Amino acid sequence: MADVELRSVTVTVAQERIQIRTDLPDSELADIVNFIDERFRRYEKYQMDIKKRLSLLAVELTSELFEVRKNMRRAKLFCEQMDKSAKDLSSLLEEGIEQPHKPI
Repeated sequence: MADVELRSVTVTVAQERIQIRTDLPDSELADIVNFIDERFRRYEKYQMDIKKRLSLLAVELTSELFEVRKNMRRAKLFCEQMDKSAKDLSSLLEEGIEQPHKPI
């Protein structure tokens, strides 16, 4: 696997200015930061301090991540089952083609 070249970037996320190292293009990084900021702003109405808002956001995003992982496992299992069914059908078709037709 090739080494990924990381660059140093300063971003402001959830009212905090941080420096990160990333290989993401600026547009993708901006999309991520905007997504986090939009989700972070949802909690303004609860009048919590920033730490609690960040903790709540972390729990919410982690929950969503786990749900995506669960769905990916289900999709992988479904694809494996479909692949097995396709192979089984292919074998049955090949067996049918190899059988000589009997005259009626």
